[in-house]
Amino acid sequence: MTGVIPSPATPDKVVRVEEATTRRTSARELDVRHLPPSQRHSEIFSTFNALEPDEAFVLVNDHDPKPLLYQFQADHPGGFEWIPLEAGPERFRVEIRRRTGQTSRTVTEYLEHDHRRLDAVVPEVVQLVDSGALAKATARFAEFTCGLNRHIDAEEQVLFPAFEQMTGMATGPTVVMRAEHVEIRRWMAIGAAALDAGDVDAATRAVSGLPAKIDETLHSSEISVEGGEVSGR
Repeated sequence: MTGVIPSPATPDKVVRVEEATTRRTSARELDVRHLPPSQRHSEIFSTFNALEPDEAFVLVNDHDPKPLLYQFQADHPGGFEWIPLEAGPERFRVEIRRRTGQTSRTVTEYLEHDHRRLDAVVPEVVQLVDSGALAKATARFAEFTCGLNRHIDAEEQVLFPAFEQMTGMATGPTVVMRAEHVEIRRWMAIGAAALDAGDVDAATRAVSGLPAKIDETLHSSEISVEGGEVSGR
């Protein structure tokens, strides 16, 4: 696993941003808050089963849909993407996408895929700021921070403990990366505060500089735990 979100500087990255934006805006919203709890899961799975490969919908719920995630993992292993966009406390939103393949990914493959997904959001937010659409930029950056916070939590709660247990390196690279995560979260807070204040220049600097900051702070510490083998530096 590499703890890096590359800097969005290449032309092909722009193409991926446009594709990601198009895919996301085409996802319809399914708000189940008005439904009785006994009817929600059947409606959600009916909606998912009607999707074509690579199609998605955005679920809106009034509680953390973690039990639903467990059911998806049991019923559709390797067949869906679960992308949290908002994590409460009153409203929870998650994009659920049908994958084109059914093969389960390794931890490293999942985290690298999530890195690329998050990476594509940053230039989208910058474009919204530059166009004066601050409300949309603020909302999209909030989705980015929700996703990156979840990604960091996954590393710290799943990957790092496994690495430490298998290597016995409780004071190794994971200590460095945890400290770097604190710095990344501080930068996200700076960007969010600038957007909330309507400070276009500060928001542009903070948001556009975030991938480079992540690359700078995480490139020095890479770890992997796959198939009983570990690596790190």
